Amino acid sequence: MKFLGALAALAAIATLGACLPFDTGQDRSSAKSQLFMPPDGYDRLFSPLPHNFRPGQAKSGDPVRLGASSERFELRDGDCGGSDCANPRARTEIQVSKRENPARIGEDIWYGWSFYNASIPSFTKENSLRLVFGQWTVSGAQRPIFRFIQLGEGEGDFENCDARFCPETVASRGDLVVQLDGIAKAERWGDAQNNGYICRLFDMADQRGRWVDLTLNTNFSQGPDGYLRIWVNGDLACNYSGPVVNAASANDGGQPRDRRGIFSSWDKRWRKATDNARKPALIVYYDEFRTGRSKAKVDVRTRATKLAKRRN
Repeated sequence: MKFLGALAALAAIATLGACLPFDTGQDRSSAKSQLFMPPDGYDRLFSPLPHNFRPGQAKSGDPVRLGASSERFELRDGDCGGSDCANPRARTEIQVSKRENPARIGEDIWYGWSFYNASIPSFTKENSLRLVFGQWTVSGAQRPIFRFIQLGEGEGDFENCDARFCPETVASRGDLVVQLDGIAKAERWGDAQNNGYICRLFDMADQRGRWVDLTLNTNFSQGPDGYLRIWVNGDLACNYSGPVVNAASANDGGQPRDRRGIFSSWDKRWRKATDNARKPALIVYYDEFRTGRSKAKVDVRTRATKLAKRRN
């Protein structure tokens, strides 16, 4: 994994229009100069503080799925950047650049990566931070096409959801779910469609402190020929068929862009339920994120098996 120097970090942060929160007590210029930049082809998104993103190093004790390094994301109470500072949200995310993005509306594409929950707790429906751990969107003007969102206890009625909208498999479980956010909002999906929550993937608390391997296949179609398939640790957990992209996103002119990290999308529940108590430090790791035209090109478990055979 390559990381650019301090001069590149300064230039990049200027283009993001990020702002430091008022209560950090950090010197603004000093904080910028310490920034680590994401892998080639990615940009920091409203994540202006040094601790928001850095490489995880196996030699320093960070968890690493394969190789010697991973990606570490941390979101602390009070962190914010850009327009997030005036809204009930905050994030530490990186986003693929338009120049390097291979995804297109209506075209088959595969993604594969590993995810590690270092500190994320479970939440109730009342205090949920609506945490997002990966989303795909064409632009900031449109709702995300789909996203991986952590629900609070009691949220989501998968048992009574129509199988056309909630095509779960025997591997489906947990509070981290897939939401077709753009379509749900455009088509006014409600309880009958489970508000766009189509599949459960895994339980964040159960998987804390271990790597989860994920593989995703979609074609970002606006029509009935669309599909979204997700494997968790090699098991198919989501097998959706139908429109993936709403008309507004399909006609936006942009390309579906992947974002990863931590996005606290709505903290008003937390503030009300806890009388505005400090939020816990949220830390996750990602590793081996790849995009390709076949499962073999991106699947983490396939590469891990090949590496093991070479060593033996």
